[in-house]
Amino acid sequence: MTAARLIIADDHQVVRQGLRNILDRTPGLKVVAEAADGAEAERLARELPADLLILDIALPVKGGIQVLESLRAGGTTLPVLLFSMHPAAQYVDYARRKGAQGFVGKDANDEELLRSIRRILAGGTSFSRPMDAGSAEDNPFVALSRREDDVLRGLLRGEPLADIAARLGIGAKSISTYRRRILDKLGVESNAELIALALHRLFP
Repeated sequence: MTAARLIIADDHQVVRQGLRNILDRTPGLKVVAEAADGAEAERLARELPADLLILDIALPVKGGIQVLESLRAGGTTLPVLLFSMHPAAQYVDYARRKGAQGFVGKDANDEELLRSIRRILAGGTSFSRPMDAGSAEDNPFVALSRREDDVLRGLLRGEPLADIAARLGIGAKSISTYRRRILDKLGVESNAELIALALHRLFP
């Protein structure tokens, strides 16, 4: 039986070594590459034949969520398991919408981690989280629609409204309407407040 090929992306060498120790001693799993930053993780995911990318969210150079977005935008379908010290409530729904197959916290034990990996390798998903983790109170970004989320990403990148409209193929007036809805749903008054909230909630 051919072992499943895994890529590990984490900026802490001790964490990578710990993951490798767990995975390499597990029958059917093999670590084929490691990355210490997001740019390297994305390159490896695009270039290497692999079955799963275990991706830390808080990576230098390019954050894990940005790597996930870029991979999916480029057509890379490699399954991604997000691995983070941050609370699942902050990321699970957002990451699911962006194309991740799972989320596991760094406080998970070996059994929980391996269970998530096996579910994803079998074609499923694994988004373990607290019962109330997806509430808008914990993470207001889960209240956004898919289109609002697309507009949000443009705003966070600093794109002019006209550029966002052209990219999404809708009118500039519609983008202004979506922007107002986003601000209202998130309880902020300006793009600056929106960026500050996103940095706190999505990229702490």
